[in-house]
Amino acid sequence: MLKQKGASLPEVVIVLVLAMLLAAVIIPRVLNSKVAANEASAVGNVDVITMAQESYKSAYPHLGYAASLSDLAPPSCAKKPCAPTPQHACLIDCALPAATAASKDGYFYNLSPGNNPVTLPRKRYVVAATAAIPAKTGNHNYCAVEDRRIRYTQPQQATSVSSISWSNCRALPVMP
Repeated sequence: MLKQKGASLPEVVIVLVLAMLLAAVIIPRVLNSKVAANEASAVGNVDVITMAQESYKSAYPHLGYAASLSDLAPPSCAKKPCAPTPQHACLIDCALPAATAASKDGYFYNLSPGNNPVTLPRKRYVVAATAAIPAKTGNHNYCAVEDRRIRYTQPQQATSVSSISWSNCRALPVMP
């Protein structure tokens, strides 16, 4: 009698069931780690922008706070030295101004004056970061104003990053 090589049908089924159970446990954890990484990046970027705002205000006291992300960034992402100006202060990553229209690490970003942008020096601002796809790229939206305290909310649906105003941000709870 010849002995057959290979696995029997019950053995194959058992291996497939075990593989599916393992995937059911691992895949959600991998996806959650991506969301956590996106959120950490968003919080870090909001913090960097608030620190850049303080530097901008110190460098250009007659202007106060910057009116937009492009005011804080270099003029381009070229690898040449940046000469700071009020229009391009070279204080933040050159990719952040583009994140108002195309998400960066799953988040959209915006910086706007908290008061009339024509009145100088600007004394208020609001920086906001909203999840591009809530529950997939991030579970929270973040914002900060001139007190540099990062606030958050858990949106039920996608929120336009430009819709977060100074007063809306001030009403949110501060991150622990």
